[in-house]
Amino acid sequence: MLRLASLWRASLLAALSLAPILALGACAASPAKINDVARTEAARMMRPSKALSSFASYELKPLALGTDVQADPKKVAESAKLEERLKGEIEPLLTQWRMAPAGARSGTLVIEPQLAGIRIISGGARFWAGAMAGDSSIDLDLVLTEKESGLTLAKARVARDASGTAGGWSVGRSDQNLHQYIAAIAREYLVAGY
Repeated sequence: MLRLASLWRASLLAALSLAPILALGACAASPAKINDVARTEAARMMRPSKALSSFASYELKPLALGTDVQADPKKVAESAKLEERLKGEIEPLLTQWRMAPAGARSGTLVIEPQLAGIRIISGGARFWAGAMAGDSSIDLDLVLTEKESGLTLAKARVARDASGTAGGWSVGRSDQNLHQYIAAIAREYLVAGY
């Protein structure tokens, strides 16, 4: 009987030791989950007033930073990570579109991402304060303009947040995933408007 109780305690201890590892794995976003969320979010957004497939050329502008973002060096650093993600998602798409047969296409579409706000809780803050460190969030406006006329075709708000609780359980992984989510939503919005 004593041996059975020791075995039970050892099994319980092993299960409790694995629980945080499993919880961390569950909080990590898979590419499939990111793409599903991106398609869902993009489907909710208002389409551009003109089909993006009607353009012969495409131009992705650098990420424009709002005044609040420019004033904080940590936010500027986070915005650089976001810009790299955006380029990684959007540039291959634009390359593909540029290679499509010209047909009746004309003009240039200018895509300008404008960062209105960003707040990413650091891994250290998540480790020590957990959920009490607050939520992470990114607010981005994706402005689509016809270069020749200057006509704005769309100004779509792409926004996501990671709750403090999720960030606490994932020790900051859900905070860092926000860059991926925003870039994927922006890409899916452009695909839907094509």
